[in-house]
Amino acid sequence: MQRERSEALFERARAVQPGGNTRHMVVFGPPMVYGSHGDGCRLTTVDGDVLIDWVNNFSTLIHGYGHRPTVEAVKAQAERMLCCILPSEAEVELSERICARWPGAEQIRFMNSGTEAVMVAVKGARALTGRSKVAKSEGGYHGQYDLVEASFLPTPDNWGPADRPASPAFGRGTPQSLLDQAVIFPFNDLEATLAILEAHAGELAAVVIDPIPARLGFVAADKAYLAGLREFCTKHGIVLIFDEVFCGRAGFTGAQGRLGVTPDMTALGKVIGGGLPIGAVAGTRAAMAVFDNLAGPLKVSHSGTFTANPMSMAAGIAALDALTPEAFAQLERQGDALRAGLQKHFEALGLTMRANGLGSMTSLQLFREPARDYRAFHSRSGPGYLQRIGRLHALMLQEGVLTATRGLMVGSTAMTDDDITETLERSGKALARFAQAERSAA
Repeated sequence: MQRERSEALFERARAVQPGGNTRHMVVFGPPMVYGSHGDGCRLTTVDGDVLIDWVNNFSTLIHGYGHRPTVEAVKAQAERMLCCILPSEAEVELSERICARWPGAEQIRFMNSGTEAVMVAVKGARALTGRSKVAKSEGGYHGQYDLVEASFLPTPDNWGPADRPASPAFGRGTPQSLLDQAVIFPFNDLEATLAILEAHAGELAAVVIDPIPARLGFVAADKAYLAGLREFCTKHGIVLIFDEVFCGRAGFTGAQGRLGVTPDMTALGKVIGGGLPIGAVAGTRAAMAVFDNLAGPLKVSHSGTFTANPMSMAAGIAALDALTPEAFAQLERQGDALRAGLQKHFEALGLTMRANGLGSMTSLQLFREPARDYRAFHSRSGPGYLQRIGRLHALMLQEGVLTATRGLMVGSTAMTDDDITETLERSGKALARFAQAERSAA
C-alpha cells in the first residue's frame, strides 16, 4: 500500500489532534490511513488504494457507499432544510417505520449516537423505578458513558470472582461512587446471573444487555438466558434494556425479533440513520411514558440541538426502506458464505482460528471452540492477542481487505457474490502470510 499522502496528513493531524486522531477505535497506525471516497463496497484511500470495506463505519453503512436512494434523499432534504427548531414530517415517518419492525418499539425518541441512546434509556429507567443501580454483562460495550463502561475489557487482574464479577473502571478518573452503581453479571450464565441480580433486585433500575455483542465476536445470547432476564425484570419491576445499536442489523425485526425476547426499552443507532449521525430509544408505551410531557408532570427531560435532525431522518427512511426481508436474506447468505470460506482457509493453513457470527456480522477469532462469555473469549484469545490480531489486520489491509482492528467484519447490501469470492481470495493470501508469521513466532 502507498501511504505518502496519509503520512503527510497524519503529521498535520498530530499538531492539532491528540494522538493524531479523534476516534480511538479506528487507530491502527501510526501512520493512519485516510479515506478519500467510496463506491458500493469499495473504499479508496487518499493514496489511491482501493479496499473492500468490511467495516462500513462500524456497521453504519449497511448499503455501502453511494446508495442512490439514500444519497438522493439527503440531497433533496439538504435543498429543503438542513435543520430547524421545528419537528419535521420525516421524523414521524422514520418513527413509524422503526415501530413497525422492532417488537418492543411502540414509541420512540431520537438522539445523535448510540452512546446517547443508552444514557437516555438509563435515565428513563431510573425515573420509572425510582432506583439507581444498573446491571450489565461482563465485558459488554454500551458506548462511552462511564457508568456502563464499568467492566468493559476487564482483565484477570481486575475482573474479580467468576460468580461475582467486579466493576472495574475503563477510564481513569471514574468516581468509585459511580462504579458502585454498576452491577456486573456473567453473559449467558442464567443461574449465576440471577443469583447476582436477586441480591440487588430492590436497588436495580435497569438490566442492560447487548443480545449479540460484537466484543464477544457476535455470540448470541441463549434464548432461555434472555427469557430468564425478561422474567426476572418483570417480576421485580426492573426495566430490561436491549442495546441493539450494533446488532439491530441482525434481521428485519432486529435482534429481539430474531431471538424472540422483547425488552422494555431498546437503544438503537447506526443502520437506522443511513450513514448519518443518529441514535434512538424505543420502547413500550408504558416505558416511554416517562418522556411524555403532555400526560402530567414530566419525569425525564430530553432534548438536543440536532436531535431528530431532518438529514438523518431522511437518510434513515431511505436506508430502512431498502432493508427488506429479501435484503436481509442476501446479507445472511453472503455472511454464511464468507464464514464457510474463511473456515476452509483456517483448516487448510493449520490455523487455530474460527469465523464466528451470524447474519452479516462476522468475527475472526484466534481460537477454535466457540466462546460463550467474556472470560472464555479473553482466555482463549491468549496473552498475545492484541499483537497477533493487529498483525492479521495489517496483512488483510495489505491485501486490500479492510477489517476492524480486532477482526470484526460486517457486510453490506452493496456486495455481490463476486465480492465475497474476491474477499476470500484476498483473505487467503493474508492468512497464508499470517500462518507463516505464527509458525515463526512459535
